[in-house]
Amino acid sequence: MAVAISEGFKTCPEALLLRNIEKNQKNVPLFWDRVLQNSQFNNVVELNNNEPNGVLGISIYENPKEIYYYIATATDQKTPCDMHEYHIPASTWAVFENDGYIKEDVQSVFRRFYTEWLPFSGYDYAGLPDIEVYPIQNGKILQGHSEVWIAVKQKKE
Repeated sequence: MAVAISEGFKTCPEALLLRNIEKNQKNVPLFWDRVLQNSQFNNVVELNNNEPNGVLGISIYENPKEIYYYIATATDQKTPCDMHEYHIPASTWAVFENDGYIKEDVQSVFRRFYTEWLPFSGYDYAGLPDIEVYPIQNGKILQGHSEVWIAVKQKKE
């Protein structure tokens, strides 16, 4: 685990509204499959020119009934007309590198963050979007490695 400081970045995402927490584990992989099989994915990949480098899975919690999951990339390019723009504010991030089967490991990283790392870290959860980072090469996601970025803030004394 490393801690990184980001100056903030703009993303260009494809969005999925998640209203049923229990169905999210099924709906998010289906959303990835749909995006990966059409031109949306190539459009997202072509915009990537900023850190974090790769394709991003971003969870944004508006309220308990409105959770958005975005497939996006960090960019400073002009946002295409058929995409949304979302700005991730500057923050300090706990960055967990993850090697292995992506779907299982990303979920376990979040669980370990809340139960094992956060209580003893000197940080609090910052309440910003949670980000999964999947490196890309030749327009495809590299299998077997990812990062999970979780925004944190110093605990108040």
